[in-house]
Amino acid sequence: MLEKTPEYANKLSPKSVTVTRIIFSIVSVIPIIIGVVARVTSGNWYPLFIMLGVAIGFFLLGFIWSKKRYQYSRWWYQDEGLYIQKGVIWRRRILVPKNRVQHTDVSQGPLERKFELGQLKVNTAGTKDASVELSGIELEVANELRNRLIDETNSDAV
Repeated sequence: MLEKTPEYANKLSPKSVTVTRIIFSIVSVIPIIIGVVARVTSGNWYPLFIMLGVAIGFFLLGFIWSKKRYQYSRWWYQDEGLYIQKGVIWRRRILVPKNRVQHTDVSQGPLERKFELGQLKVNTAGTKDASVELSGIELEVANELRNRLIDETNSDAV
């Protein structure tokens, strides 16, 4: 069992739920297209009905999953580094030690740009979890974290 999450831990942006739901909705169209193509080529209605069921199931899963992901994801910054806690089924807590940070990136996809969200990617020295991502946060927060990790990492340089 993971330690208790501190009260000052930050949640993801509530807008991340909307972005995740939109992504699942777009991907849910793929089985419908496959079903229509199978219907046209085979002349049978069963593939279309099956793929429609798959699309509805995937859409509902995405609708629920996005909210659960938001509920269970947290991050916070302390003296030793950046903590990230995530996972709906399998929960993880990751510590990115400040002295192991090699470089950081902030990126955005088209939907993230629309909702002013960003994804912070921290690359560390080491093999396990050498690249850690924190997505679903406000772009401004991602840039602040990036700058904080860079400034404090550079100040320890020899």
